[in-house]
Amino acid sequence: METLSFEFDKRQMGCKKTGTGPVVILLHGFGEDHHIFSSTVAALEKNYTVYTPDLPGTGMSFIQRFPSNFSIEYLADSIAALIQHEKIDNCIMLGHSMGGYTTMAFAKKYPQYLKGFGLIHSTALPDTPIKIENRLRGISFIEKMGAAKFLETTIPNLFGTYTKENQYQLIDAFIEKSAAHSADALIAYYHAMIQRPGLTSVLENTQLPVLFILGAEDIAVALDDTLPQTKMPNTAYLYVLENCGHMGMLEQPNLFNNAILDFLDKVNA
Repeated sequence: METLSFEFDKRQMGCKKTGTGPVVILLHGFGEDHHIFSSTVAALEKNYTVYTPDLPGTGMSFIQRFPSNFSIEYLADSIAALIQHEKIDNCIMLGHSMGGYTTMAFAKKYPQYLKGFGLIHSTALPDTPIKIENRLRGISFIEKMGAAKFLETTIPNLFGTYTKENQYQLIDAFIEKSAAHSADALIAYYHAMIQRPGLTSVLENTQLPVLFILGAEDIAVALDDTLPQTKMPNTAYLYVLENCGHMGMLEQPNLFNNAILDFLDKVNA
């Protein structure tokens, strides 16, 4: 495993790289960092070159003061900077949750770099008014109680019933790892997600294969809201994980990793 450093917007960003073969870029979500894909990286690295960056504001890509133009598109621009730094001709990009929003913004702005892309427990829809209200409430909570307390309170809701009843140690471990996130970063991410546009037009117009991994019990990105999006691309691959909420890579790692491998193998056949 190699640690890369590259510059974006006069800031140093960090990324892990491992493996050999066609390039795959995995983008983490809100309250996560590159470690969220540890088991997936282990499953892919024998046949693929895997990049797992920390998005601007997280971990190796810490930001002291967030720029006024911070947005989901800004996150996508940072991944373009990584690709240009590494001289990557093309890749498959898969994003979890907020990482999926970033993937969609990237697919709109930089399709020339993509062989395929995927939404992992994510959506091309904009925030609903209810979702915006919940995020604004979350911002108020973070400002009063701090990032660690906010994530400790909200993370359990991301998991399905089976996980909460039988594997709570997974949730505890995730909460412990999330404690390093700054309040400023979480607030900046929430504002960026609130302001992002809907990008279903990207799904409707793309000629690239698109992967969808959804959780049957996901309350953050509801199955019923996302299923219609799987009909939009010309070529789409859908995997619905049973007994799973929003965190397939932790709740159903074998099924999750096999779904990604299956997609990568088909696109690179």
